[in-house]
Amino acid sequence: MDEQHQQRKALRVISPDLYRYITGKFEELHNIHIYDIQVNAVKEETGLHIRLQFGDQFAHQEEQFFTFETIEEQSAELEEFVKSAADKCQEVMVADYFKMMNPKSKV
Repeated sequence: MDEQHQQRKALRVISPDLYRYITGKFEELHNIHIYDIQVNAVKEETGLHIRLQFGDQFAHQEEQFFTFETIEEQSAELEEFVKSAADKCQEVMVADYFKMMNPKSKV
């Protein structure tokens, strides 16, 4: 289907409330700031396909589709996705930091 090729847009444009929820959780859980992540989405008929990117040059990503109902309810599924992505983001940022501080090591 062509839906996968639809243009991704910044989540803060498509769904400002969801963007604030996600970035708020990242801040709350691991003190990760909005400039440390990129959050994009493709709006589909029944929901949003969300992509979170993080790490050096935003090379790492987590993505998942959520229905509008799931988003509206801030369901456990959405909460778990955000928490898991925030945890992975923190791990990547710590690893990137140590690589930067000791470029000779092979972390």
